[in-house]
Amino acid sequence: MEGLGHQVVHEAGLRVIHGGGPRPWEDRLGFFDTVTLLSFADLERSFPNTRCVFFDRGLLDALSGRAGREKASITTLMPDPFPYDEPVFFAPPWPEIYEATEDRPHPFEMALDEARRLRRDLDTLGLDVVELPQSSVEERANLVLSCVLG
Repeated sequence: MEGLGHQVVHEAGLRVIHGGGPRPWEDRLGFFDTVTLLSFADLERSFPNTRCVFFDRGLLDALSGRAGREKASITTLMPDPFPYDEPVFFAPPWPEIYEATEDRPHPFEMALDEARRLRRDLDTLGLDVVELPQSSVEERANLVLSCVLG
């Protein structure tokens, strides 16, 4: 997508893990805090930008995780106004392509639980959500571009 005049900001959580920061399976709250700070920095670096910027996970994920951990509502943690444009593209876990890795070692069932919590929090925030279908990368990319470009 970057070749189409768009910018992609890669997943903050993986950048934290790769950079030697807290790992969520060892220090969950430290991980959420670090991802939150990195996500705010990503937003700051991308503003103002005349190009379309896509954030692969980030602030919403970290704050949703913290809210779930603290049994709080996402509305108490999320900045107002919501710092991203809508729609929010949501890709639920897909069993046929899911793979636990060294960077994301949790089983598929945990990915499903996280997806349910994230989807609930997106709905709680009243956001326009486009759920990506379980289809080819090209079809999903075309759907995203059609939503963004009209």
